[in-house]
Amino acid sequence: MSNSDQEKIIKRINYRVKILDENSEYISTMSCLIADIFSKSIDSGGKLMFCGNGGSAAESQHMAAEYCATLDHHKPREGMPALSLTTDTSLITAWSNDFGFEGIFKRQVETIGNSEDILVAYSTSGSSKNICLAAEAARENGMSVVAFVGDHANMPIESSANIVFKAPSKETPIIQEIHTIAGHEICSNVERKLFNFQ
Repeated sequence: MSNSDQEKIIKRINYRVKILDENSEYISTMSCLIADIFSKSIDSGGKLMFCGNGGSAAESQHMAAEYCATLDHHKPREGMPALSLTTDTSLITAWSNDFGFEGIFKRQVETIGNSEDILVAYSTSGSSKNICLAAEAARENGMSVVAFVGDHANMPIESSANIVFKAPSKETPIIQEIHTIAGHEICSNVERKLFNFQ
């Protein structure tokens, strides 16, 4: 690795640190707000339903696992009901083959979503059609919708979301990284609320 390569990496790392430092108040405030909503849903018998495309699909699976398993295996606890709508390949391929890709999450929300549940919708652009349709279906089903997006203007998902977490960046990789950081903090906060963790 050349010195110039390393310098570029260091510059990018410092850029990320600057974004987090300048937006720590917003990220922490929103994380606490979302943790309150998640805790109330789980405590009342609801579940978290995650969805997203691409890297956000991976994030959906990642965060669903943190709730259903545990955030830190050194702090075991009861599981919290959470699932990712991105993992059922048979349903996704059947539905998209027969009816189109845009309805893959909407169908699942309509079928297994309940009014106490929360749809956690990841879309870095805030305009992914299948995510927006799922959010609309969730609201029609009496569910709350928490959207994780980037810092873009005029995002269609905002009209269907109860809460919108805007990662302070327009760069997809950085948006996704901030979503992960916030997601871990939210889950940790939920654990403190429901299991009296320190």
